[in-house]
Amino acid sequence: MFKKSIITTTVLLATSTAQAIELTDFKDPNTAFDEAYVDFNANVNSGNQDQASYSSLLNGFYNKRNSTERQVWGFSVDGFSDASRGPNDGDESVTDFGFGARANTDVYFSSTNDKLFYFGAGSFEHQDSAVDDNIGITVGLGYGRVWNATPLAKALRIQEALSGHGLMSAQLSDEALLELAAIIGRQDEYIARAGVSDYKGAWYTDMEAVMAEAGVLDGGELSALGTVKLDDVLFNEPISARRHGWLIRGGAGFQSSDFSGITDNDPKLLFQLEYAKPYGLRGQLIETATYEPIFGDNTVQKFSNRIAFSYEISDRVDWINSWELAFQQADDDAKSRFITNTLTSSLTYHLTNKLDLGLTVAAVDSSDRPNLNRDNEELSTSAVIGLRYRVK
Repeated sequence: MFKKSIITTTVLLATSTAQAIELTDFKDPNTAFDEAYVDFNANVNSGNQDQASYSSLLNGFYNKRNSTERQVWGFSVDGFSDASRGPNDGDESVTDFGFGARANTDVYFSSTNDKLFYFGAGSFEHQDSAVDDNIGITVGLGYGRVWNATPLAKALRIQEALSGHGLMSAQLSDEALLELAAIIGRQDEYIARAGVSDYKGAWYTDMEAVMAEAGVLDGGELSALGTVKLDDVLFNEPISARRHGWLIRGGAGFQSSDFSGITDNDPKLLFQLEYAKPYGLRGQLIETATYEPIFGDNTVQKFSNRIAFSYEISDRVDWINSWELAFQQADDDAKSRFITNTLTSSLTYHLTNKLDLGLTVAAVDSSDRPNLNRDNEELSTSAVIGLRYRVK
């Protein structure tokens, strides 16, 4: 057995240089992806201060994205609850709570993967510390497409897991990997046909058929251990969304209200850019920039930009970096200007298949957001160790 493992490893190393597949090679439109997390961190300090100080944050979110030849739609919900108290006499407890829901759809004019589409988007957000809720809808036109390459990333993980246990005699060809990824991406179709309780049998059988036809499975079939490894990769090992491509949107809508209390059922425009690029098989860059002018009694200019880069150091360690810029101003009044810059860098270690331990270093520079109950005009830095539970 030991000799067999050495031979298998040697064959895989010899063929690895010949395989040049990239995540950008996967452009199957029929995919689905969803994820849900709950994060928690807290700290308490006492001694050499007037009173015990503390802070805590509970945060959760769910994100789902489905794609077909002609339509891409997404839905997300999130919420948070935080509490804190300072170390000085008279410092009182401060609490805040918020939640939001967002939905959007891009519908392409052609079923042949044409890049021209029309879209609709809506959002509702509530925050206790804000003057009003943030509610708006937008419709318009767009061009481009961002592809979900997560199924190919999972196919590569499956190949790695099976090879690591001596269950594959060679690597899959690029064509076989793309075929395997296409089956992985159609999970929702298998569920629709067989039901959530019974679909895995047909799903795994079709994956096995691809690998068997490629001639890489020992004995020509997937062993019991191989089935366990499939289950681990597809359901237990966390993997972030992998995407590639670009698109632009332009549209119009109305803003029913916003956090600052300035807008009131006012018309607005939307200009948006999305860009995603994988770097190798482990790095991922995602950029989103949005400009929204809102026309009411006050013309409110809103601009936001978020750029994030993540890297899988290993299957159990992720490094995630992001920069978020938000700008808002009513008319030319500098007193209504709000600017915030947030830089974060975090290392996450997957303790178990569901529980992560993370260290996050952050720096936040904010001016006063108009009409809110809290001021925050100083640079804030933090280093926080927290726990994350992966719901799915």
